[in-house]
Amino acid sequence: MRTIRISDEVWDNIAERGVFGETPDDVLRRVFGIKNRIGGDTQTGKPRQRYATNKLTLRVMNDEVLSLVFADGASREFSLPPKHDKGAIRDVLDNAMSFAKQHNATEGQLQYVRKALTDNGYHLTK
Repeated sequence: MRTIRISDEVWDNIAERGVFGETPDDVLRRVFGIKNRIGGDTQTGKPRQRYATNKLTLRVMNDEVLSLVFADGASREFSLPPKHDKGAIRDVLDNAMSFAKQHNATEGQLQYVRKALTDNGYHLTK
């Protein structure tokens, strides 16, 4: 297995083409028409189980808005506070998680909400 560096633009394109539960390797294999290795998961060789039936797309736009969009059409945007305002970040996270739960988000999708914030510099400590 090899490691590569890619731009944010390429990463976003891979994410847009991906289905929840797929690794970047899975997406690129599908785009390039490369068959998966025997056994399912291309990284561990173990079959993966997929539970999400309603794809969730998340975007942080211009460090101003967190957007959650489910494939069934449910969507909501949350205004983002300054990155140093931990209390307000907690409120946004709690509200976004509550919205996701109302729409039957899986555990993985809930973690995806948290990761979208932390990947964009909105960090909380437990």
